[in-house]
Amino acid sequence: MLLPHPSTVTPVIKPSPLSGFRVLIGGTIGFVVLLLILDPVTRQEDCQNYHAAGNASVFDDERWDLFFLAAPVFWILLIIVEQLLPWTWRGRSGWEITARGLGAVLIAMLLSCALFLRLLGLCH
Repeated sequence: MLLPHPSTVTPVIKPSPLSGFRVLIGGTIGFVVLLLILDPVTRQEDCQNYHAAGNASVFDDERWDLFFLAAPVFWILLIIVEQLLPWTWRGRSGWEITARGLGAVLIAMLLSCALFLRLLGLCH
């Protein structure tokens, strides 16, 4: 039996385990670092309008409220785009592509709703 010449054999490229999760992980790290730098209010008693009527921001600069409303939506859209790129699918079956894609989007949505919306509603 003749074996193929080594130069004609295509190597099996194993996909990176992070493929499809880079934007999810990078965005999570970015948001955590940004929240550590901005140091928002985390208790309702620390709000500027505690025992008063009106709205206040959890940040020193109220413009960050708008950023934390828009940025998670943009982040989720980037995750969806990453899931549609061909190198995310490389070496994976259809169900695995679907499960990883849905998992990444669901994790981002849960983080956005559980962390950002709860944080923004703290002083309102």
